[in-house]
Amino acid sequence: MGFSLQSLAHLKPEICRIPILLSPNKCYFCGLPKILATQKKYDYRFLFRRYILIIVDVLLVVTALLVYLRFFHPTALQSYHTFQDNLLWMAVIIILWFIYSYIFNLYKLSNVDRITATIRNTVFTAVLTGATYLFIPFLSPTLPISRTPAFVFIAVMVILVLIWRLCYAAFIIHPILNKKAIVIGAGYTGREIVRTLLHDASIYHKTAYKIYGYIDDDITKHGKVYDDLKVLGDGKMLLKFAKRLDLDEIIMAIPDKETLSANLFSNLIDCENSGIQVIPATQIYEEQTGRVMIKIKENEFHLTNPYSIIRKDNFYTFTNRIVNISCALIAGLFFILVLPFVWIGNLIFSKGPLFFLQERIGENNKKFNIIKFRTMIVDAEKDTGPQFAQKNDNRITRVGNVLRKTRFDELPQFWNVLRGDINLIGPRPEREYFVEELSKKIPFFKLRNSVKPGLTGWAQVKHHYASDFDDTLVKLQYDLYYIKHRSLLLDLLIIFKTIAVMIKFKGT
Repeated sequence: MGFSLQSLAHLKPEICRIPILLSPNKCYFCGLPKILATQKKYDYRFLFRRYILIIVDVLLVVTALLVYLRFFHPTALQSYHTFQDNLLWMAVIIILWFIYSYIFNLYKLSNVDRITATIRNTVFTAVLTGATYLFIPFLSPTLPISRTPAFVFIAVMVILVLIWRLCYAAFIIHPILNKKAIVIGAGYTGREIVRTLLHDASIYHKTAYKIYGYIDDDITKHGKVYDDLKVLGDGKMLLKFAKRLDLDEIIMAIPDKETLSANLFSNLIDCENSGIQVIPATQIYEEQTGRVMIKIKENEFHLTNPYSIIRKDNFYTFTNRIVNISCALIAGLFFILVLPFVWIGNLIFSKGPLFFLQERIGENNKKFNIIKFRTMIVDAEKDTGPQFAQKNDNRITRVGNVLRKTRFDELPQFWNVLRGDINLIGPRPEREYFVEELSKKIPFFKLRNSVKPGLTGWAQVKHHYASDFDDTLVKLQYDLYYIKHRSLLLDLLIIFKTIAVMIKFKGT
């Protein structure tokens, strides 16, 4: 071609206004594959915060197992058992550890420096891991003759992991773990990413950003303070600040419909060549919150992502349908076991229909009847009309309260899954009344209906029941994130999280 990306930085200001592209695999400025930043910095903070924690946990769990095998299972480490036997035993306990640690949020980094949460979650995870492990036939060592070894095994696991995690909690807030950054753009997107990264405790503890301020070409904003951060200057000062502050990251918070000035573009190229990552603010927001960003301007709601979030994946659609049918058939057996108990409970505490049918809006605005176990009194909306369920809602029956907390009220919906009305995973189907009302306030609300709804979903495991408009808006952000990023892996994570909600009786 006869030109380099660097040469673009020297074009005249009137022609160097290149639209921003948001592809993560291409240059942020020109859309070409990312070949810059060959001196990319290694993010040791992420390594420590996530993988060192996991690796040490695993080593300590295996150490507890080896102690148990050495002193209470003498033949385990000798020729009587093969090396493969020992590896299998280790693999099984590690898998159990990760299942329970996920259920009890042991790797939720916002909790690691909270002593009470650390102790509680570690003890629960270790006790359940050890107890479950000892009772798995063929895949774990044989049960000890007396009870003492089992208690010692679990106690050693608890003590080792707990000591390590308390030490980790004391070190994680160390200043050397901060990720240093500057935000380009002091508009709504820039301020929202700052509020998210610095003022949301769960996000800050996970990323530990240290943001020094904003860079913005709008001279009317220079020197002003937004969310405790100052607008430091314009684009031509970016490289100077990047070198002085030894930045790790530049957060681009300029909407893609806008263009870059020549000075800002030139400085960004130089920063990337120096090994400083340039990352879109919306990408960081989605990665850290699990939601898409919504912009509120003059009481109107807008998606900050200007492109369609809908993705077509035929392979996912096909495999997802197979999974749905398989799960629906298995759940049918469980439904048969639960049915008599629910019927007796309703007969004693809340006489009336066992099932509850209600019209909902599905994919492409198609209407269908959803079926659930009845959890409210008969004619619950007779005097009030359609309304959201509230916390401690007095319309919910005593049996219904148990069914909701365990999510057992959803079991009959597997019939809807089998019929193809809904998926196992997806945005929850809404009633037509709420869809129409919310669409008047949020123009893009019906984007939820572009995919098949689900029995459970990302919004359900990340947020509580929507009891008002603000809650609905947050859940919509989660739903749109799911629609944009849905995959078999994400579906699997949601299933595990749903099981965790059921085990901890946190359904609503």
